[in-house]
Amino acid sequence: MRILRIVAAFVVFGAFATAFPDEASTAARLEKAKRSEPELIAFLKSMPKGADLHNHVTGAIYSDYMLDYAIGAGLHFNRKTNAFQKEPAEDTVPAAKLTEDWTAYRAFMYSVSMAGSFPAVKSGHDHFFDTFGFIGPANNGRNPADSLTEVIARNQAQNVQYLELMTSVAPGSAMSAFMKDAPPVDDFEFAFRLLEPRFEALRAESRRYLDQRDAEVARRLGRKSVSGVEGPTDVRYVASLNRLGANAEFFVTAAAAMAIIQADKRVVAMNIVAPEDFVTARQNFDFQMRAIDFLWRRMGRPNLTLHAGELTLEISPYETMRDRIRKTIELGHAKRIGHGVSVAWEDDLPGLLKLMRDQGVAVEICLTSNASILKVEGDRHPIHLYLDNGIPLNLNTDDEGVSRSNLTQEYVRAVRSYGFSYARLKDLVRNGLEYSFLPGEGLYVARDYRRLRPEFAEVRKPSWSPGAAAKRLMDANEKLAIQVRLERAFVAFEN
Repeated sequence: MRILRIVAAFVVFGAFATAFPDEASTAARLEKAKRSEPELIAFLKSMPKGADLHNHVTGAIYSDYMLDYAIGAGLHFNRKTNAFQKEPAEDTVPAAKLTEDWTAYRAFMYSVSMAGSFPAVKSGHDHFFDTFGFIGPANNGRNPADSLTEVIARNQAQNVQYLELMTSVAPGSAMSAFMKDAPPVDDFEFAFRLLEPRFEALRAESRRYLDQRDAEVARRLGRKSVSGVEGPTDVRYVASLNRLGANAEFFVTAAAAMAIIQADKRVVAMNIVAPEDFVTARQNFDFQMRAIDFLWRRMGRPNLTLHAGELTLEISPYETMRDRIRKTIELGHAKRIGHGVSVAWEDDLPGLLKLMRDQGVAVEICLTSNASILKVEGDRHPIHLYLDNGIPLNLNTDDEGVSRSNLTQEYVRAVRSYGFSYARLKDLVRNGLEYSFLPGEGLYVARDYRRLRPEFAEVRKPSWSPGAAAKRLMDANEKLAIQVRLERAFVAFEN
């Protein structure tokens, strides 16, 4: 009955407080909701959330919908490997059999998500990264619009304003053609000159690919586009490259990503993915940072958000963690850091934190992921270290399908683990948009959320509507437009 009473209280409050937004009373509602997780979910699911800036689409797909696809596509489940395949074989059953075979169903579902992680048998780290060997075959031949539609719709239902999604930004055939006969990379300038003639064809193929995919996703969602500012949940893309490949492959794919970023405003940044603790990731890290530094300077200084410090002593030597985050910022030119869990092991930590604070380098915090993969949660997490030193943070899902989480649950975890106030949550929400790679000037003066641009001084009042000058500014600044939408969403939530 308690859940029904709290939800009913939310409804009654909304019915009788339509004219007077009241942050204090909303904060009181949060404090009351802290007494149980269901009450927190009810509160936080509806609360406006600025952005998920760290979302791997491949890992965001829920296994339930992979199974639906496998059944519809007539795939076959291999009982020995727990993976789907196109053709039947001695040890396979049709995917449809998993609807009646509990053992096979559970074997697949446990293989592709952290629901099947049993740390006494295999570490969460190993189980997490192993899931991708099952996810790929389960989605063999699937329309990429399926996964994007799933992710966007899920976030739209949770009042999330914006997404930066790590996903493919060019067809595989175009990438293969671009990477064919990769040049030697002992001379970056020479290698770059050999790649330059390939840029135009890659960009054209990328545009066609994104145009077709976005049009299909928009059609399914009943929208004009997914990458405009029409809302309710707008999307941009982050090109990703694998840190585990050979050095020549890394250089070429980084050049390809930056070439696409130069030509298409839908692709706002580049990231590097795959386990940071793997042996080649450790051995090749310095080369990778030098390659990024060279290409970044040659290719218009694009936005970079890079995984760094997703490490602990259990999976990494101490020496690796002494400068991983610093080098990613200084050599890798990262404007945002993904995870940053190992920050306390960095040399000259006060100097690094000052560097991050002065440059406004934000950290993409992924609480559920850090807990399940690295066993870093509660007071083992550096979240207070960052906050107390003025480092901007925002909450993200990482791989919400694999983790069986979502952005609401990340806020729930933050509140339950750290007791965050409503004011703190609003800062985290606003950080998601302020430190996004949306173009244009923002709503807040000097990134101070208490100071609004003069044309929007009353945007937090219920009666506000944009005048002509405000409309012109919003039309010219995508970041501003979505931040205004967020502030209006808070007004509606607090009414």
